[in-house]
This record gives sequence, C-alpha cells and structure tokens, in this order.
Amino acid sequence: LQTKHGPTPPSGDVMLARFDPFNYWLRWLVLKPFLSVALEEGDRAFVEDNIDKHRQVMWLNILVSVGVFLGLRSLEGEALGMVITALLAPVMVMGAAWFAISFGGIPSKLLDTAMSITFWMFTAFVVSFSAMFIAVSMVAPWSIWPAMAVIYYGALTACMQYDTADGLKAGLDEAVLHHSRAALAYYAREGIEPDQIEGPPEA
Repeated sequence: LQTKHGPTPPSGDVMLARFDPFNYWLRWLVLKPFLSVALEEGDRAFVEDNIDKHRQVMWLNILVSVGVFLGLRSLEGEALGMVITALLAPVMVMGAAWFAISFGGIPSKLLDTAMSITFWMFTAFVVSFSAMFIAVSMVAPWSIWPAMAVIYYGALTACMQYDTADGLKAGLDEAVLHHSRAALAYYAREGIEPDQIEGPPEA
C-alpha cells in the first residue's frame, strides 16, 4: 500500500503471518497447488483468507494439545483406553460433518459467515483428532508411530485442501438456481416443454 507519506507499514497481523512457520508450511506444501495456478483475483483472495484461517486453527490446536498431553500423561492404560473410546465419537461426528458441509450451498454474500462456520468446524475436528492421537500414542508401541504420523499429516492435508477447493465453489448453488430460473422463464416464453428436450445422442 502507498500513501502520500510513503509506503504504509504492514499491520501487526501481516507481520505475524510473515514470521509464522505455519504460513510457509501451508503455502509451500499443503496449498501450493492452489497458489501455483492462475486464479481470478477474488479466488486468490479467498485462498489467502483460507490460509490465514488454517494458520490460526493450527496454533489453537497446538495450545490445546499441550494441555491434553499434560492432562493425559499421568493416566494408566485402562484410563487412556476410556479416553480414546470417548474421543472416537467427536472425531467421527466432526469429521463427517466437515466433509458434508459445502461452500457451494452458501450465497456468496454470506462468505464471511461461511468462513466462521468452517473455522469452528475445522477447529473442533482437529482438536478432537489431535487429542485422540495423543492418547493413542501413549499406549501404542513406538514402531507404529511413523504410520500414525502419516495418517495424521495426510488427514490434515486432505481436510485443508478439500476446504480450499470447496471454498472456490462459494455461491455455486445460488448461480445454478438463478440460471435455471432464467432458462425456465425462457422456455415458458418460447413455448418449449423442458421435458421434451432431447439430450445428446448416445455414443
């Protein structure tokens, strides 16, 4: 940004993001496929906002995970097993809900609301997922830790990539509905029966 007095200094949030390791991890590993293609200005702005959203979720997840680790480290095997069983329900429910919701069904004018919804939904899923993995790691032999790390990293990466790809469809259902209504109005005006329109010839 430029003013008559020279460049505008970056805000605190911008400076914080610049030195945030999660910012670079998201940009160069997780969401690089989205930033390396030609996107329209609005789509690129959404991707940038989504990176910031995921960055905040990951820091919140770390803070909560520290508390989870400190709270579970004194428990024995049976108690840890009960914790793992209890955490299965929120992980499964929040995971299913995370992949069920879609930006496409939300009007583009409510994009800020959609960002808030997905922020808290993703936070709930990641925190419960991390808590379960911490508990499992305390009872699992070290030989399966690499497999657990791959599962954990793969789940987080897939969730963030899915969320970003889905976000680029914001307002899609609204646009489809608008064009469908326009098409029906055209058919009615021209005396065309939509049910009688033949589809493309079969191959």
